[in-house]
Amino acid sequence: MKKLLLFLLLPMAFNAQVVGTWKLANQAGALGVGPGLGDISWWSNSVGDLTTRACLFDDSITFNANGTMMHYMNGQTWLEGWQQVPGSAPGAVPDVCGTPIAPHNGANPSMTYAYNGTNNTLSVYGLGAHMGLPKVINGAEINDPANASDTITYIANVSNGGNTMTLDINFGPGYWRFVYNRTQLIPVANYNVTFRVDMAQYGGNTANGVFVNGSFNGWCGTCNPMTNTTGSIWEVTLPLAPSAIEYKFTVDGWNDQENFTGTEACIDPINDGFYNRYHVVAGDITLAPVCFNSCDICTNDITFRVNMNDYVTGGGSTAAGVFLNGTFNGWCGTCTPMADANMDGVWEVTAPIAAGNIEYKFTVDGWNVSEQFVGGETCTITNGGFTNRAGTVTTDSTLAVVCWQSCLDCPAGIDELNENGIVIAPNPATTALNVSAKSEIQTVAILDLNGRLVQSVEVNGVVASLNVSGMNHGLYLVSVTTNKGVYTKRVIVE
Repeated sequence: MKKLLLFLLLPMAFNAQVVGTWKLANQAGALGVGPGLGDISWWSNSVGDLTTRACLFDDSITFNANGTMMHYMNGQTWLEGWQQVPGSAPGAVPDVCGTPIAPHNGANPSMTYAYNGTNNTLSVYGLGAHMGLPKVINGAEINDPANASDTITYIANVSNGGNTMTLDINFGPGYWRFVYNRTQLIPVANYNVTFRVDMAQYGGNTANGVFVNGSFNGWCGTCNPMTNTTGSIWEVTLPLAPSAIEYKFTVDGWNDQENFTGTEACIDPINDGFYNRYHVVAGDITLAPVCFNSCDICTNDITFRVNMNDYVTGGGSTAAGVFLNGTFNGWCGTCTPMADANMDGVWEVTAPIAAGNIEYKFTVDGWNVSEQFVGGETCTITNGGFTNRAGTVTTDSTLAVVCWQSCLDCPAGIDELNENGIVIAPNPATTALNVSAKSEIQTVAILDLNGRLVQSVEVNGVVASLNVSGMNHGLYLVSVTTNKGVYTKRVIVE
């Protein structure tokens, strides 16, 4: 019994959402037809039709709580030619306001309805029951009152806090759309909607402000100024009633504005000759920042470069490829491969990155080998137990070459150093590191790969020895300063 009761209550609960009296919206586009769902490009009513077809726009439909429905036509409604002369071709008989013709005259006392808020459907039952235009049924348009259907199901979407109902129906070649409004509005609470636009790639001057203009403010120009919050992002939060809204971003009031072509994914799906952004207000929301005049985020071309020579000399192989992984590509593994076009050991890739803070690291063979940092390096950040390279993207740029697992570039090779008369041995070193030169050595310093000083000695001679027995194993930089200059060499401590 409990299951049966639940089954009976659910339809009643759904019906309660549309209980009340509805009329066609007193606006252009309340009636429309087109090739696809939400597309009314074939025909839609104009503002002038609100007067010409006033006998249709004053018709009302009441959905009662008990599941019955009533269609009031006030003695007149809009009659198409096929109703006056059944079977007539479209346009053969003028369409006029006239006395309703059975069965589409609202006289059937047995008309009922069922609204399903989960499936977004509204079904009307009983001969002559209909919404919008009586000729439109599922899969066809009739041309004779005798062919009226006793069941019609519409795709139904209720918005504007329950005060607007949009009905769509597939009649075969395309879709009809009917927009209804409640005659007695339900009070609705406003929702906070935060609009954000990235002006980073806007070529003009924003000194006189950036604004959001839309159907919610009468396209007023300067009444909703935005604030430049961080970098190139402008935003404003507005309290808006539940509804489907159109809007766009403008500069200096209406002196400049976004211009869309009509093919973009973010614009209003109903083609009314104006191409604007589109959003259904249904709750508090902070919209994702979009690039001015685009549906997407702004990106900057960033060239990343990593020197893999130390990795190779350390026994590693780059045969399976070097990759860039970071917050901007979901740490995806192999989706951003790098290349060493001139075979100099420096791998690079240029990637489109949104403005803001990023984390990343270089890897080999997807994620089989990745850079390992201890934390605290000048080029890294530690978040959630992970230490990665870090940076801030503001504009197109080419980053400095860095050595694998280092914040600095790899030092010059051993052959170059020997040409300047400096010998550092043994390499690898375990206990002592010996340095000799042809000219007087002033200082010898050992640094880690992030440029931090590990130890330093003053020499004032041509030979020096440093104790490395207590140092952690790994790769270091040895910097030798002579009266002829400063020379650096890679050394391994084991």
